[in-house]
Amino acid sequence: MHAYTVEPLYVKSGQDVIAADFYRPKTEHKPGVIIMAHGLACLRQFKLIQFAKRYAQAGYAVVLFDYRYWGGSTGRPRELVSLQAQLDDWHTMLMHVAQRKSIDNRKIVLWGISLSAGYVLEMASENKNIQAVMAHNPFVDGAESAKQYPLQMLSKALKVSSQDYMGAKVGMLPRTLPIVAENELCFVPTADAYQGYQSIIHPDYYWSGEIPARVFFNFIRYRPIQNLRRIAVPVLYIASKNDSLIPLEISREAATNIAPYVEYHEWEMQHFDIYHGKWFEKAVSVQLEFLNQHIGVG
Repeated sequence: MHAYTVEPLYVKSGQDVIAADFYRPKTEHKPGVIIMAHGLACLRQFKLIQFAKRYAQAGYAVVLFDYRYWGGSTGRPRELVSLQAQLDDWHTMLMHVAQRKSIDNRKIVLWGISLSAGYVLEMASENKNIQAVMAHNPFVDGAESAKQYPLQMLSKALKVSSQDYMGAKVGMLPRTLPIVAENELCFVPTADAYQGYQSIIHPDYYWSGEIPARVFFNFIRYRPIQNLRRIAVPVLYIASKNDSLIPLEISREAATNIAPYVEYHEWEMQHFDIYHGKWFEKAVSVQLEFLNQHIGVG
């Protein structure tokens, strides 16, 4: 087990600054590095630190960052989810990490969960500087996930999204929707999602639980599954059999598209279980095996 330090990292992205934590293991060799960011509307402190610590103890460097508009990063309006801006932030962090002298830039791994797992798979389909990807419950097909959305709520959600989109064009304050809620209009209207978010949010960090509604349209149109056949690097893909957000059939189709580069796992868990208890321990064990096989600490 390696000792490690955690250093603040600030990286320019357009007019804004991305805040990150740089986990640096104490090793004789330049370590490989894992770049991590969260899923929908979360801060880096929402349970990702527990993963980062385990990788650093195993001898891997980690860069764990907040998207623009979130957490320690700058940008307004606060708590805006822009798929394109977040993808741009991934590209910015990848370029920054590749230029750092303290790590082995031939060993860069992207780590994502849910929405960010969709991002890292898309990145792997178009980028040659990535050596491996770890994707957990990836959001790969917004059109299919939208079919999980209650039909009686869909027209209302689209209406609010449209109003927020048009209002933003003329400088109006955002119209927001809750990420999760009990018995009201929200982005993820499933009981396990409500409990899941409650289980990962960190009370020491501000989180309103709402985001501008304009992104709803973009979720439906976001379909990284269309590009997965281009991936030619090792991918660890973990799917949940009892996932109410990501249809299992879509995960299987995505994994088939990535073959022969994919190591695919299906576990008897729900979407948020991977953050907790035995599923977290199982995930870390499988992840470290994958890393040691394809990246290595030496």
